[in-house]
Amino acid sequence: MRLLALKSARTALTLLLLSSYPAIAATPERVDASLQRAKELEPAASVTATAGHKKEPEIHGRVDQQRLTNRATAGGATPLAGNNTPGTAQYLDLNTQVSAPLATPGEQAWYYVYVPANGKVTAFLQTVNNASLDYDLYLYKYNPVDGSLALQAQSFYAPTHYEQASTSAAAGDFYFILVHAYQGADPVNPYTLAVLFSSLPDVDEPNDNPWQAKSAIDGVAVVRKLDNGFDEDWTRLTLTQENTFVFSLSTAATGTYQLHLFGTNIHGAPLATINKNTQAAVTLPPGTWYVRVLSLDSVMPAEPYTLRVAVAAGSLTDIKILNHAGVEDYINYGQGPSWRIQTSATFQGVLKDRYGRVLPNTPVNLAVYTPKTYRKETFATGLSDSNGAFSIPVELPAALGTMAYDFVFGAEYYDLATFSLSADGVSVGRHLYHYAYTRWYPVGL
Repeated sequence: MRLLALKSARTALTLLLLSSYPAIAATPERVDASLQRAKELEPAASVTATAGHKKEPEIHGRVDQQRLTNRATAGGATPLAGNNTPGTAQYLDLNTQVSAPLATPGEQAWYYVYVPANGKVTAFLQTVNNASLDYDLYLYKYNPVDGSLALQAQSFYAPTHYEQASTSAAAGDFYFILVHAYQGADPVNPYTLAVLFSSLPDVDEPNDNPWQAKSAIDGVAVVRKLDNGFDEDWTRLTLTQENTFVFSLSTAATGTYQLHLFGTNIHGAPLATINKNTQAAVTLPPGTWYVRVLSLDSVMPAEPYTLRVAVAAGSLTDIKILNHAGVEDYINYGQGPSWRIQTSATFQGVLKDRYGRVLPNTPVNLAVYTPKTYRKETFATGLSDSNGAFSIPVELPAALGTMAYDFVFGAEYYDLATFSLSADGVSVGRHLYHYAYTRWYPVGL
């Protein structure tokens, strides 16, 4: 009987919340695209990003089922007098925004949303542009069994910086958002809160701020998506030794996608900004660093991007090329010593960083140029092993034989070719002898 009563109460609560939406909504607006432009403005405040540097505000009261029932039976068309507790939280439709002031320090403003399908809820708070004010943002999941709220995420940026947090969301659940006047308040100038729903979050979500950042050590190689216009993907990168690192962001998505690098001051301007489909090398000491990916305007939720942070290569050494017989064939036809290849070859070498240490698990790109053949360029890729060694096999078109090297008993015909090996930050290349055939002189002439 108790279980049946509990199920009935939960069903009644859900139906009540759904039926009371128009009554307690304060005519929120659809999300204004101009809010996104706040991401281009980086305040100069300097505060270290510490996950626990602020205490969660005290929650006064709980979301009581009976109070919700009384609110509905009392004539739900009457708007609420305030939303300073979870029990008086204002309902918001997903993908809308609302603006309101906080009049006194420590004041709380509560909102809640209903999630109709699995996905992600993102809360974006445009705070008041006043360095003496500090508003924070919290996300909670509602427990219909006991009316309690479980903290899912929080955002603790410095004054004048927007706040943003996200949570994975399950169909049929309610999520509460708290705007907290942590320091100071402004009874005149309002904050603006936008709440968005994403149906296509990637597997690394939620990671919308530094406190939700995914951890990585000495490098990053991930494929992610920006699932809404406010989405930010953060990575906390721990470097164990000084080195030069190559940062790259690749995507076919339209929009101004950017990669930002921060030190411990995640509130100020980025130390480096890398636009999409470009890369940059940055020398960094050991320590903790933060990497953020966002778009300053539009996003394509279904189009992934690839984020890569890897030690920059310093040198490609011990290069050799094995011909089709598996033999290193190093000769001189008159244009200087180099390797002779035919149709099958394997390019080998060792990849090292700027300090001469071997560089494992790093892509190495090969390009062979045979301008006298029907296929002018041949490309292949390999990966260095745990000792930095790589071996890249390649199949080439047959040489034409436009040049000849005479020797006592005949002539060997070949074409001049070139190759290029490259890895992050380094490349090597030189000419090759592309062997075609041998013509023997008649015996006795």
